Amino acid sequence: MAGEVAGIMTMFIALLALIIITGFGSVDPTQMALTYNWFFKTVNPVVIVEPGLQWVGPWTSLLKYPKTIQTISYDNSQRDLLDGRTKDGLPLVLGLSFQYQLMPDELYKLYMEYERDFEDYIEMYKLMGIHILTEMATNYTAYQFFNDKQKIALEMMFHMDKYFRQNLHCTVESLQINEDDLPGPFTDMILMAATMKQNISKTQKTLGAKVVMMETSVKIALAQANVTIQKALGQSSALEQNGAADAAVITLYVQSEIESYKRIKDALGLHGDDLLKYIWYDAVGGGSVVQPGQDFTVFSGVQPGAYMTEK
Repeated sequence: MAGEVAGIMTMFIALLALIIITGFGSVDPTQMALTYNWFFKTVNPVVIVEPGLQWVGPWTSLLKYPKTIQTISYDNSQRDLLDGRTKDGLPLVLGLSFQYQLMPDELYKLYMEYERDFEDYIEMYKLMGIHILTEMATNYTAYQFFNDKQKIALEMMFHMDKYFRQNLHCTVESLQINEDDLPGPFTDMILMAATMKQNISKTQKTLGAKVVMMETSVKIALAQANVTIQKALGQSSALEQNGAADAAVITLYVQSEIESYKRIKDALGLHGDDLLKYIWYDAVGGGSVVQPGQDFTVFSGVQPGAYMTEK
């Protein structure tokens, strides 16, 4: 009898120890969890976010979810590229990826709404992403996909983040367009147009350089013309000054001659023909008061020495 009691006690202690051991669970720093009671088939709405070993209760397991940012990709490696059409009706094949993060406060709602089996929510996210992204692709033309992928990706990310917050209990942190295959003829024409645009830009820059060069040449010509004008004005002024100086010399010479002959006239009492003869012989003999220059003559074009030679 004592042996049976001891056996029962041993079994009870072992069962109690098993219950205690299985009542503990651990959560990694990158995880959060819900407690699932597999005996009553219930889930505790309180989310475990603190990492480490902790008591969760008997017949209970942890449903662990990532706290870190996760990625869903649509690419050729898994043969799930997105097929759609652009706003202008051209066929479009998209390869994308987006990053999401579960909201701890809404983890219980996520489980209750989408978790028939554990991690079913991932497939829901992927299907909903396909629906939203292919629908949004119809808002953009093929030309926009060729030139503004970054802007399109940003607008897609904002739209998905709004929908996922309101309905799928997570946030969308970023989105990338990794591939966008458009029809070959369209791509060829776009590349040709881009090349032509580059050539136009190059020609415009060359034209601008030529305009600057021509404007510089005009400025240099104006400056040189101004120098020529100033030089001509200087030469003209010099000629005027020289002419004025010569005129002043001649005027003084004539005045001196008049004054001298007046004194001779008064001193010698010469009048009429006598005075003219005196002036004539004085000029012919070189007895004038001053000689302004080597070419100066009393009679225009006639050298006085010629008259002396003839006589």
